[in-house]
Amino acid sequence: LRSEAESSHDSRWLHNFNVVKMSTAYWRGDCIAAEEHCHAALTYPTARMPTLLLIYRTFFGGLVAFQLYRHVDGKDDQRLKQGKQMVERLEKLNENSLAMYENKLLMLKAEYCASIGEHDSVRPLYQASINAAEDHGDIHELALAFELLGNSYCFVGSCARSSECFKSAYVYYKQWGAAAVAEKLMRKHNLRMEPGGTRESYIFNCTSILKQKRQENKLIK
Repeated sequence: LRSEAESSHDSRWLHNFNVVKMSTAYWRGDCIAAEEHCHAALTYPTARMPTLLLIYRTFFGGLVAFQLYRHVDGKDDQRLKQGKQMVERLEKLNENSLAMYENKLLMLKAEYCASIGEHDSVRPLYQASINAAEDHGDIHELALAFELLGNSYCFVGSCARSSECFKSAYVYYKQWGAAAVAEKLMRKHNLRMEPGGTRESYIFNCTSILKQKRQENKLIK
């Protein structure tokens, strides 16, 4: 597909190709590759056109910028600036359609607050994003908001609450049809299915997650 896109010299096709690859890389957990595709997409004239892919390039571009800013050793202020620009773009778009943009904007605002250390604002914004996604039926972004909310609880050592968020994210990812994303979440956070009973239940290995977060914090420092 890449060679076909490049040989076509069709800027619209190349832009769309990179946006799709960006979102795919993000769901795989490869934010570096997602960032590369985001930057590549922005080089084409069609990047400024008001299309559906503009929404997702803005949304995922913001998520990637903030998450790499926080978790890659040696904070890059340019990433924080790029993420803030994505928030500002979504604020303008949100004026036209709450149903389309509200939950995305709230999620990006939560990520921005997490990146600048305004931790008291983070979880209320994630919760507001969850409520908006529920209202508008955006099940995949509902799952993502629960996952990110779980990460924020885990960061402050609230293991029980993070466990519940990850379980909710798992369920919604499965309902969305993203079984691979759901299973990746289980592996990443050491969730496992507990046999027995009429419902699926999951056990959250809090100790290993806190150890992982401490290691990430040492890298950031």
